[in-house]
Amino acid sequence: MTIRQRLQATVLIASLVVGAAGGSSMLRFRKGQDFDLVASANPATPDSSDADRTAMYERAGGKRTQADAVASASATCDSCRGTATAVQVIYFGKARKGTADNTATAWSSCRNCGAISVSVQVVVVRPGTDLTARNRALAVNASCAGCSTAAVAVQFVVVTKKHKAFSRNGRAQLEALANQLEAELRGASHTKAARTAAAKEKIGLLGFEALVRNELKPTTMRPSFAVETG
Repeated sequence: MTIRQRLQATVLIASLVVGAAGGSSMLRFRKGQDFDLVASANPATPDSSDADRTAMYERAGGKRTQADAVASASATCDSCRGTATAVQVIYFGKARKGTADNTATAWSSCRNCGAISVSVQVVVVRPGTDLTARNRALAVNASCAGCSTAAVAVQFVVVTKKHKAFSRNGRAQLEALANQLEAELRGASHTKAARTAAAKEKIGLLGFEALVRNELKPTTMRPSFAVETG
């Protein structure tokens, strides 16, 4: 089965699951100004694994808004694996000024272990909004043998004149893309060069940009990809 076929199957399954659950990733409206999302995976014992996948879809009501998304994974025990995936979509609404930070970090210090983090952030603003956006990835191996790390941060700043939002199916597809990217990185060779190549290739193949364009119909869009491997 090709990567495209696997992705299509993943998206279909995710859509069915969300539909059966009655829409687990609902768009919510809040008047708050600060929106924080953290996915954190930290296995604690040898030969164990820990995974955290979380998503947030919010429409902000504040005049000044800050959105922070973090995916952090570590592996500090022999032969253990940590994977963290975060998906954050924030609609700034009436906000005329704001900040958006998206960070993926992965850390390994052990034998034959690994950590993978993927953070996807989509910030939707109106024309004229003063937004400061940062997108960062960090992957570190320290005092370890046979270990590997990969961190990928994907961020889109989208400007739209209308109140466009991801559909329920679009939300399922966005999460499926993030999970598929994590899976592809997990299955890639453990060499630094191979993981870097895999991350860049999979970002292009998985079609985040095509999905955002199709769902939100932006007037302008600023994508940012950060990839680090260790």
